[in-house]
Order: sequence, then structure tokens, then C-alpha cells
Amino acid sequence: MNDTASSYSSILIAVSYQLNIYFGSFLLVAGNIGCMGNIILFRSPTLRARAYSIYLFWEAVSDFLYFNFVLMTRVLQRGFRIPILTRYDVLCKLRVFLTDWSNQVSFSFFAFATIDRLLSTQRSNKYRQWSNRADLALKICLICAFVWLLVFGHRLILYSATKGACIPLPGFYAYFDAYNEIFFKAICPPTVMIILAYLLIQNVRGVSQRQIAPTSNGTPANLTQRSALQLMDSRLTLMLMLQSFVVLITYIPFATQLMYSNITQYCPKSTLRNAQESVFAELTHLLSYTFFASSFYVSIITNVGFR
Repeated sequence: MNDTASSYSSILIAVSYQLNIYFGSFLLVAGNIGCMGNIILFRSPTLRARAYSIYLFWEAVSDFLYFNFVLMTRVLQRGFRIPILTRYDVLCKLRVFLTDWSNQVSFSFFAFATIDRLLSTQRSNKYRQWSNRADLALKICLICAFVWLLVFGHRLILYSATKGACIPLPGFYAYFDAYNEIFFKAICPPTVMIILAYLLIQNVRGVSQRQIAPTSNGTPANLTQRSALQLMDSRLTLMLMLQSFVVLITYIPFATQLMYSNITQYCPKSTLRNAQESVFAELTHLLSYTFFASSFYVSIITNVGFR
């Protein structure tokens, strides 16, 4: 029985490495292609002056850093077993900082791009005037980057490569850092995304209803206008539904794994159970990169004008 459990454990440990090598490498390539596509798209002459394009352009830049440092070091360390993070203290500190900083900066830019579209579809001119303000978008991008630096900057100081691992300062700080990561990185993104998507969809539908006024006999006044607005509504709805779906399937398992690992970290576990949890942890952590890798492809699929 012990030999069988040991055999299964060895297989599962090997699976963990293979997940990082193959799935991680796939995400790295797909993410870089998506980042380059978004950078080219949102710096095009027709879009560069739009506020939401500024947010999405800088999101792509942040994603590029996220993939080419955070994900790449993960593939090297946890896939190819090259101990760069546990050997070099500077890389350890930078990696744990950028893991959360780049993640939150990218998601914040995406959220503000959605808020910009939300404001643009408001009925009240008081709110609409705050949309598509490129100068404000640039300031918000700088403020976001600085705020998240303040929130996660402690990792640059209180993490170190010690005893063959990149770990936080033991004691209270380790607990604080773990639950801080759960809240900001795992719980907030899907919650915020679902709320913003719902509000934006409702606003766009409201715009469609206001623009298409029925005539006295109850038929639409302009069928062509109605068709265009309905097409915009359906495309936006589809895009946000796809993005929300990606968030749900990637962040909820990630949040579950983070909470579970923190709750059960001091519970006695067998070698087999540790191996099983390792596979689940690697899979959920890799899945959390999918939202950032998929944004370009979702835009291309749902918006004919971007093709």
C-alpha cells in the first residue's frame, strides 16, 4: 500500500513539473502574442487618443512584464527546476513583488477601461462628461501604479531567499501577507469584474432603448439604427460575458486554493495528499494567468472591427 502511494506521489510530482513546462510555456507564448497585439491595436492612430485605449495599452505593457518575469521565472523554477528564485535574493524579492503588483496594476487598468465605457453610456451628461478623458486616464494610470507600489512594496523588504525557499518574514507578517494576497489577488478581481460587466451591459441596453423610440403604430422609427445598436449591444454583452467567464473559471479555483492552503498549512498530511495538493496548486496558479493572456483574443473574436 505504501509503495503504491509512493508511486502515485512520484507521478503527481512529475505532473506538477510538466504542467509548468507545457501549460506555462503555452501561456507565456500566447500571452506575449496577445500583449504585442494589444500594444499595436491600442496605439493605432484611430484609437490612441481614446481614454479606454490608454488604459488597455498600459495594461498590455504591464501584462508583458507580468508574463516575461513572473510567469517565465515560474516556468524556470517550477518546471525546469532551475533554482533562480531560491538562490538569488534580489530575484526572489522582485518576483514576489511583481507577482502581485503587475497583477493588480493590469487588472486595475482593465477595470478603469470598463468604468470609462460605463460612464460613456450613462444617461446623465454629468457622468458622461467624465468619460473619454485621455489626460485623466494617464493620471489614473500613474496613480494606480503608485498606490499598488505602496500596497505591495513591503514584499521588496520582507521576503528573502532562505533555506532553499523564497519566503516571507515568519510570524505575523507571513499571515498578513498571505491573507492580503487572497483578498486583493483572488477575491477582488472576479467580484469587481462581475459587477462592472453587469452595470455596463445594463447601461448599453438602456442606451438602445432610449435611441430606438417606437412610432405611433408601435414599430421602431429606424430599423437600420436599431440593428446597429443591437449589434453593439450583443457584441459588448458577449465580450463581457466571455471575460466574466474567464475570470470565474480562473480566479475562483485560485482563491479556493489559496484559502485552503492557508487554512490547512499546519494540518498533518500524507505524502500522497501533499502531491495531490501540489498538482491542484500548480494548475490553479497557472490558470490565474489566463485572464491576462486571453484579453486580446476575446477582443478579436467578439469585435469584427479589430480584425
